[in-house]
Amino acid sequence: MDPPVAMDKAVDPSVATDAGAAPPAAPMPADAAAAAARKPANTAATDADHQGDGRARASRVKRLPWNPDVRIEDYRPEHPVEWAVTRSQQRLSENGDIPYGALMNALRQREAMIEAQHGVARRSAARTNGASHRTSASAGVGGLGRYAWTWLGPGNVGGRIRSIVIHPDEPNRMWVGSVSGGLWFSENAGGRWDPVDDFLPNLAITCMVMDPRKSKVMYAGTGEGVFFLVNDGSSNTAAMRGAGIFRSTDGGKTWAQLESTAGPEWHAVARIAISPRKRKTILAANSTGIYRSTDGGSSWTRTFDQRTLDVDFHPTDGNLAVAGRADNVAMYSTDGGVTWTNATGITGGTRVELAYAPTNPDWVYACVSGTNQTLRVWRSTDGGRTYSLRTSGNGFSTLAIYDNALWVDPTNAELIVIGGLDLHRSTNGGVSFTTISQWNQAPRSAHADQHVIVQHPDFDGVNNTTVYFGNDGGIYRADNVYTVQGTNGWQELNNNLGITQFYGAAANADSGVVIAGAQDNGTQLFTGDTEAWRAVIGGDGTYCAADPTDPNYLYGSTQRLNILRSTNGGNSFSGITGGPNPLADRGGLDTNFIPVWGLDPNNENVMYATAARLWRTTNVKNAQPNWFAIKPALNDCPIRPGPPPGQDHYLDNNPCNISTFAVADGDSNVIWVGHNRGDLYVTRNALEQNPVWTRVDTNEPRLPKRWVASIAIDPYHHDRVYVAYMGYEEDNVWRTEDGGQSWQLIVGEGESRLPAAPVTSILIYPTAPGHLYVGTDVGVFASVDDGASWSTSNDGPSSVGVDQLLWKGGCGLLAVTHGRGVFEADICGPCGRIDEMSVRCKRSRVTAKVSSQLPQYDELTFSLDAQPGQRRSIDENGVAKITFRNVAPGTHTVCIDECPALCRKAECE
Repeated sequence: MDPPVAMDKAVDPSVATDAGAAPPAAPMPADAAAAAARKPANTAATDADHQGDGRARASRVKRLPWNPDVRIEDYRPEHPVEWAVTRSQQRLSENGDIPYGALMNALRQREAMIEAQHGVARRSAARTNGASHRTSASAGVGGLGRYAWTWLGPGNVGGRIRSIVIHPDEPNRMWVGSVSGGLWFSENAGGRWDPVDDFLPNLAITCMVMDPRKSKVMYAGTGEGVFFLVNDGSSNTAAMRGAGIFRSTDGGKTWAQLESTAGPEWHAVARIAISPRKRKTILAANSTGIYRSTDGGSSWTRTFDQRTLDVDFHPTDGNLAVAGRADNVAMYSTDGGVTWTNATGITGGTRVELAYAPTNPDWVYACVSGTNQTLRVWRSTDGGRTYSLRTSGNGFSTLAIYDNALWVDPTNAELIVIGGLDLHRSTNGGVSFTTISQWNQAPRSAHADQHVIVQHPDFDGVNNTTVYFGNDGGIYRADNVYTVQGTNGWQELNNNLGITQFYGAAANADSGVVIAGAQDNGTQLFTGDTEAWRAVIGGDGTYCAADPTDPNYLYGSTQRLNILRSTNGGNSFSGITGGPNPLADRGGLDTNFIPVWGLDPNNENVMYATAARLWRTTNVKNAQPNWFAIKPALNDCPIRPGPPPGQDHYLDNNPCNISTFAVADGDSNVIWVGHNRGDLYVTRNALEQNPVWTRVDTNEPRLPKRWVASIAIDPYHHDRVYVAYMGYEEDNVWRTEDGGQSWQLIVGEGESRLPAAPVTSILIYPTAPGHLYVGTDVGVFASVDDGASWSTSNDGPSSVGVDQLLWKGGCGLLAVTHGRGVFEADICGPCGRIDEMSVRCKRSRVTAKVSSQLPQYDELTFSLDAQPGQRRSIDENGVAKITFRNVAPGTHTVCIDECPALCRKAECE
């Protein structure tokens, strides 16, 4: 969840509202020249504060990472559960399920494409400085070679962390697990983070554990299942689907899936525990129960068959264990997890988090999420068999089972810390608490929604009192857990931790500014520094827009169409969907949780927004824009009134709502819209007061009845349109040449076929129609033959889901990811056509060699150790080479100045 930001109520009256000139035509990549010949056819509390007073922190509004330049005047709530519902619903097949193993199958298809097209399997090799080093591969098509991508960040915002592991003997070595950004490693106690492997088969890391007696062995559980009752074949599936448990046997450098956890019962692993006596005895809690292994995870036996979210062994006795469920039940085992018995005493709750008191393990604490979205504490003094309530009153604010963290001081059984929205410390075993964090002051205080608490390995309560906290804003540290409070004593550690879950973005090509909307972390602004993204709007960010002619005009939003505008380059924002003619569908079930909206490509004064109806304003720069519906709502979609009996599913987005739209570049009369259930409409007189809409998805061959994710209209031929669909299916990209009268599937064949994964976004290269780019749940793919074949790059922007692709100027392709921030590819420049670079040192000479697909006589600039570079030409074989002489002993770095991501090191003796 997350933060807010002040909305300036004033609008700059000095800014003109007339339309500006169209942006200049973009240059084209070298391999697009032939296609360019076509012409356009048509254009802080004390203990007493919470002791028995019955009050709870119920406010769900928060402020994004603290920014002294932005005045806080307005607050927006965020909704992680609705996030989960939306992402699940978008990916359903036509029969309402998500086939188990679909994500893993799609990743395997991607891997097979890379191996077949480039002659090499992409597999992790040794990790250098925390980052994966991979084998070479030839450049991808459309300028998407392995060095084309540059990560823009954010490195200072973070995202949802549910697991932290610290090496017991080398406490500077740390790992964190992101729910959609994978595993990250730091070798300097959080001073810098690097991804362990951006191409792990699953990036939804929810729990980790290190073997206490063999630290090279680690386990990571995948799949965030706290939201739903996860039943295979139903819509109640984890929002970030997992793939069982992964194990490392080399200290976290490389990871492999345990084949024993590849089945459908393993797609949401919540907790893993290792026996204190027998290192190969492991318990795992997941969406279908508790599993026990006695051979280090090679095989498992299910010992309990209901959804379980927590399991833990006794600190010293491997026969004793406790487990917490999602239905207000704690359990205990006296035979090492072979059998389980329900404990007594806990009432009126849902999720149960448990923790032994290390200095007195007969004491077991239970932090219980109440049905009224609060936390309360129970304690057992008989090893977890019976519990008694410790916390009086209504407890502390939480989001049901979403955020619930518990820590017991390893030196003092009476001192505990619990976390929901905020963090709270008790020195009397949970009877009374002091609130020690303020979510609305992040990052000066801990970010909101706590998920994991871990102490430093050397914690002794005197000389070392350091504790780490994982939450929706990444990882934070308190150097003194006994005194930290409010904004005093907190340290945010999101240093290069690129795990932000973005939905959409926009960019101004002239200023280079990028504005992007994120789940849990609002709307963020990038001005050039990956470590200095700035929060400008709170709540859950969604889509964004940027005026192409005036960098002062930026647009962001919160969930359900609360669109805001800045007239001063992002320093302040004000709402634009109210006024005398408001956007009436906003805010309720008549709009999707994350609705699509944006500017008309032909007129920066015109904006469209999708809801049950399609809305338009022609004066978006006015103080109060006037909104009018130009497409009526569908009326044959009954929405499910609530969760099915016995299930905790929230309301779906109305299937009749509009899911996406596109306006033809050159003719604003031509607009296409898609709906959540797959309906597809087009109008050719959109500028009229009452446009005529024609349905085109029922023409032969009939199009999929799934979520329409993206539409792209050929700027040179407006009857040529591309439509992308969600769902783990093989028919997700279609083309029409005749305005929707007929359709052709364009996903390729054989080794050049797109993986069967949701296609979230489709783009046409502006000056080379037929050159296509798609974002999917497994990365970015390109085609230079109008979809007849597809390719991806060996080191594309990770296997993370890409929620949006967009252009930044003529050559900058932005990939907006849901878990790894924002990437940019310069598809016109040389980086996308470099295959490999090698650097070696011999006899005080450092030699660097680049192999490429660049034309002869092109030049590259080589720089040694950040000194002024030297230019070398490409020869007839696509090779450039340089030798630096009289180099001193030590480690030296050679970089290609034209490609910031391309550097290699060599050791000189």
